[in-house]
Amino acid sequence: MNPKLSVITPSFNQGGYLERTITSVLDQGYPDLEYVVVDGGSTDESVEIIRRYEDRLAWWVSEPDEGQTDAINKGIERTSGDIVAYINSDDYFLPGSFERALEVFGRRPDAGYVAGAVLDIDDDGHLTEMGVWRPEPPSRYERWPRGRHWWLIAPFYLPQSSVFWRRELFERRGLFARDLDYVFDGEFMCRLALSGEKLALIPGEALSARGVHDEQKSASPALFAAEIATFPRRLRSRLGPLERAKLTLTLGLRKLGFYRAGDEIADAGLVGWARNRLIGRVLRFGGDLLEHVPEPLRPPIRGRDRRSW
Repeated sequence: MNPKLSVITPSFNQGGYLERTITSVLDQGYPDLEYVVVDGGSTDESVEIIRRYEDRLAWWVSEPDEGQTDAINKGIERTSGDIVAYINSDDYFLPGSFERALEVFGRRPDAGYVAGAVLDIDDDGHLTEMGVWRPEPPSRYERWPRGRHWWLIAPFYLPQSSVFWRRELFERRGLFARDLDYVFDGEFMCRLALSGEKLALIPGEALSARGVHDEQKSASPALFAAEIATFPRRLRSRLGPLERAKLTLTLGLRKLGFYRAGDEIADAGLVGWARNRLIGRVLRFGGDLLEHVPEPLRPPIRGRDRRSW
């Protein structure tokens, strides 16, 4: 028998993309689908689009809410599927993705969640520079000193639109953190990993596509980084004493630039790194001296070179 699948689409003023998202869910032809759209009170054509498909939706709502996280949690709380997924209103599922994900659940009864790859697509339908985002296990994010503390720093993150969860995970581990607006899904993934929930990966198959455009939330990386920086504080208590010590050490080394230097050495070799550092210091010193040269006489290349080092 097919497990009941609940799919939630949170949306707000995404009328230019919403229909593509809705049809990507309904066109899967999954027999036991519970699909809901939680709209935050859009003022564009979104409600008109939703009404075209309301006879095929379990339910939908358009009302003011507290944002994307609130909308998704609302959808989880008001649905009953054995498996849960959410797809943002500017992303879409690829054909056969439900069948593939649920087939993995069938083969892996121990797995609490399943993750496939995601295609990064621009408005013209072409792959972006990122191309394909493939899921990786938490251990892939570890460096020296190795350990689970890295999962909170790097942090461990899966391609959200291609992730499917068993409902029991939300019942055991809670819903998405309501005080996070950008990385609530990543925090939940870290919570699951630290709790020992089993993950099944399908790295070679894309289950969804992520629409890349200027208005999407991920176009503001600084806001994502600010929320990610709270992970060590939020999840520190889930680590053991030695892991917490490693977390403190690693955060300190990062502030000192230890890992950045390590990456540069890995890329250029020790001799190349030393040469580049020397050239950089010379350029910076020369640039400082040029600050005292009248503007019309300064070489135009100065600023560019100093920034690159």
